[in-house]
Amino acid sequence: MAILKNSCCGCCKVREGSIVVGALFLLLHLIDLGMKASSIVNASATGQPVAGTDAASVAIDVVAIIIDCLMIYGVVKAINVLLIVWVVFVIIILVAEFIIVVVVTIITFAALRASVQSEYEGSVFGIAILILIPVWIIYILVLLLVIYGILVVYSHYQNLRDGIVDDGTAPPPGAYPPGTAAPPPGGMYPQAAAPPPGYEMQGIPPKV
Repeated sequence: MAILKNSCCGCCKVREGSIVVGALFLLLHLIDLGMKASSIVNASATGQPVAGTDAASVAIDVVAIIIDCLMIYGVVKAINVLLIVWVVFVIIILVAEFIIVVVVTIITFAALRASVQSEYEGSVFGIAILILIPVWIIYILVLLLVIYGILVVYSHYQNLRDGIVDDGTAPPPGAYPPGTAAPPPGGMYPQAAAPPPGYEMQGIPPKV
C-alpha cells in the first residue's frame, strides 16, 4: 500500500504530484547549473582558479537533470524502476548535503574560537549563532519539502509496483508484469455462453 494516497495537500493524486515534483527539481537543478556555470566562466575569465566545489556541483547538477527527466518519463510511461532510481539518488544527495552543513557549522565555530581572544569569545559565538539559526531554519524547511517530494514519488512507485493505478486509468501494456495479459477495455472478460438445453459433451454420458 502506498505511503501517501494524495499529494499537494490532498488536491491531486500521487501520479500528478510526482510529475510536479520532478518538474520542480528539474527547474531548481537547471537554475543551480546556470549559476555554477556562470561562476566558473567568470573565474576563468579573470584568471582565478576554479573552485573544486563548483566543478563538482556542476557535475552533480548534470546527473540530477538527467535523472529528473528520466523520472518524469517513468511517471508518464509507468516505468517504476526509473522512479526508485530517482528516490535513491535524491536520498544520497540529502545525506551528503546534511553532512556538509554539519561539517561547515563545526568548522565555522572552530575557526571563530581560534581567531578571537578569550574575552570576546562569548559575544562572537552569540553573533555566529544568530547568523546560523536562520540558515538552519531555511535548510530544515527545504529538507522537509524534499522529504515530502520523496514520499510522493515513492508512493507512486509503490502503486505501480503493486499494479494499482491511482488516476483511474489503465496503465500502458509495458506496466504489467511479464506474462500478464492486459485486461480488455472496461476490465471485463467475455464469459463463455451456457450450452443449449439437451446438449451433451462428447464422450460423457448424460446424467440420469
